[in-house]
Amino acid sequence: MEIGKLSNEQLDRIIFSKIKYKDERVLVGSGIGEDCSILDFKDELCVISSDPITATTSNMGKLAVYISCNDIASKGIKPFGIMVTLLAPPTATLEDIQKIMEDILQVSNELQIELLGGHTEITDAVNRIVLSVTSLGGGSRDYLIPGEKVQCGDLLVMTKYAGLEGTTILYDDFKNQIEGLTEKDLEELQYLSSSLSVIQEGLIGAQIGVKSMHDATEGGILGAAWEMAEKSKLGVQIVAQNIPILETTKKITSQFHINPFKLISSGVMLMIVSKEKEEALLKSLQENNINGAVIGEFIKGESKIITEDGQLLPLDAPETDELYKAYKGRW
Repeated sequence: MEIGKLSNEQLDRIIFSKIKYKDERVLVGSGIGEDCSILDFKDELCVISSDPITATTSNMGKLAVYISCNDIASKGIKPFGIMVTLLAPPTATLEDIQKIMEDILQVSNELQIELLGGHTEITDAVNRIVLSVTSLGGGSRDYLIPGEKVQCGDLLVMTKYAGLEGTTILYDDFKNQIEGLTEKDLEELQYLSSSLSVIQEGLIGAQIGVKSMHDATEGGILGAAWEMAEKSKLGVQIVAQNIPILETTKKITSQFHINPFKLISSGVMLMIVSKEKEEALLKSLQENNINGAVIGEFIKGESKIITEDGQLLPLDAPETDELYKAYKGRW
């Protein structure tokens, strides 16, 4: 099998379509485009999500916390705790594990999130460290993104820049191979590595009243946009020229023949908003020093993309993330 997530078709065929038992406390369960599950505990709701880090060993502790907590933020809720599972091969050192845990605790303290527990084990079942973080959030129904029905004409807004996380991973893991970086590029990389959390824009989206949010993980901007359209039972028309991207990302991804619009982009939040609330959303993002841009509109029929050279092409379901191209032959 190919490295990377299973395709949406595979997930639906072997997992989602076979889930028969439904608990009445589960308001939102597993499905295409669902970042997390929502549980009804009467007094308040619990939002839960789980994500692994497998493609990189650099800064994996930090990335794992950001990525899992970003899923909670996509529901307009601030996470309060995480649980960590770390599986390490016998070749790992105690210092390796200590560094990962220090990074986890650094980000947890920064985001004011408690490390609730987990599991740490040395095992020959893996040949490199595998790290998985489960995050939890809780709050009132009043602050939860309601999942309001998406309509034709609603807009797709993205924050920050395409390929955000993938760019930092490529630099951290391949910096000795990457050529031609300038001082400005290094400054932009510093900005990207400090911009991996979407908790702030998640809370902004909830306050403004967006219809849905999705953090752009594997599959990148285009993959996340396709998933949101699929979930809404509409199409989305993306204008590639409107997708914000830094020159540093273009420079790095071109050296690996990677499409940055299909590159893992944790740190980017996609938001569906009505035209009436577009201005308020973009203004609030700007006031909080978060870049925001309208990159598409929801339409009837199939999803499409207007390419940078003006072609109108189908927007296909996401495949294996572009990041894995860089690692072929390395593992």
